This record gives sequence, structure tokens and C-alpha cells, in this order.
Amino acid sequence: MTRTVGPRLVGAVLVLAVSVAVTGCDDFVVGDRPPASPAASATPEGSASASAAPTPVAIPMLPERPAPGDGWTAFTDEQRQVSFEVPENWTVEPIEDPGEGFSEGGLHFDVSNAEGVSMAELHTRIVSPSEECGADAASPYIVLTSEPVDLPSTAEAEGSIEPRFVVRLIQGYRFFSSYGVTDMVGGADGAACVLNNTVQGPEHIGLYSFGDSIQLRALDPTQVGSRTESFATIAEAQKRFDQEDFDQIRRMIMSLQVAS
Repeated sequence: MTRTVGPRLVGAVLVLAVSVAVTGCDDFVVGDRPPASPAASATPEGSASASAAPTPVAIPMLPERPAPGDGWTAFTDEQRQVSFEVPENWTVEPIEDPGEGFSEGGLHFDVSNAEGVSMAELHTRIVSPSEECGADAASPYIVLTSEPVDLPSTAEAEGSIEPRFVVRLIQGYRFFSSYGVTDMVGGADGAACVLNNTVQGPEHIGLYSFGDSIQLRALDPTQVGSRTESFATIAEAQKRFDQEDFDQIRRMIMSLQVAS
């Protein structure tokens, strides 16, 4: 069954006067993503450099990936840019119209379980939105899971980290959850306006994401949709992400390989 699913860019922040104390939650530093490389200087007309043909740049490809067995299979896109393991009864389908927020040439896939429910989306060449976030506009967030993953990242800005698989909650009128890969901390002092499930990849991949959403925000009741996952308490969220079916999602996302 082909499913066309756009990215789940969630809505505006609900600011509540709340204070959340969580053991082990570090003070994070807000950091911007590294700026794009400056364009090459124009070459004067008639110069030797201007007339020289550009040297083709070879785009790296992933090697052949063996099937993992044990009821799982390996998915690799036709260009051999991304690859991951997936349960044999799950479906990987291209997203024909991912919507706005992507530059040309990106890869877009939806992964659904045996019941046809979307478990994750993979996107490359994401256009990073500009975000302005005042200290009084940020919402408390909590990291439930943080595990290192072997993925290429070119992020060098303040706040960048080695890529990790994370499960995080952000607090609005409920605790809203999201999971995916990231190479940036969420924000300062355990508060953020937006949590990004993205990694800054090499030039041919760009900003990429593999998770249930590209961004996570706190929502107000008018913005909650059918695909919004939220919890009344932190304990309720922990129980959800301790369930066996989430182990499959974790394994799938952490198996991601990106050509570099």
C-alpha cells in the first residue's frame, strides 16, 4: 500500500509557567547550525579559470549491505545513499510529494508497520528553517533516551554533538514526544522552542532526518492532530517507550547508514 505522508512539522509553542525537575537532565547550550559554505568568487571574464570545464565530483555510494536475517531485511535506495534494516513485514514506500521545506534532489521515504501505521520517515536535503527563540518562549524538555549512532555529521556550530538517537519530551499542556537522530542539543537549561531530529550531513545529502518527525514543538489543544503522540505524565511516556514494539523502531533507526 503506497502512503503519501508529509513531514510532521508540529505547531506553535504553548508557554506554560511550569517547572520540571528531572534527574540527570543537563544544562544545554543553544547553538546554530554551521553556515553554508560561501559561494566561490566570480572569475573575471576571459580568464583561463573561467573557460576551464568544471571537474566532476564523484558522489559516494554505500557498499552492498547483506541481509540481516532473523526476520529482518535491508533496505537501500536506488542511488545507494541511505540504507537501514527493517522488519520483513514492514513497508518502505517513497513519499511522492513531501511538501515544502526541502531542496531539489532529496530522498523521502515512509516506513509503515504490518498494520499500515507510519513508524518513521526518512528525508534528506532538508531546508533548515530560521528559528528565533526568546528565553521566555522556550518550553521545558526532557531526554528519555540518548544513544550514540555511527552517522556522518559536518555540524561545527556551538551546541553540536556527535550524532545520537534520542527520545525526547517537550512540555506544553501535555508532554509531547518525538524520536529520531540528531547532532544538536535541544537548548539551554533544559528548555527549547523547537527540538530538531536532524543531522547535518555531507554536501550531497544535506540536512537529513530519520524519525517520527523532523521537529518537535509543544502544542496547544487546537493544534493536536490524529498523529500527535502525547502523555499526561513522564511516567506514562516512559512506559510507552519501554514497550517491545519500540525496540523495533529503535533498532531500525539506529541501523541507518548514510553515504559519505
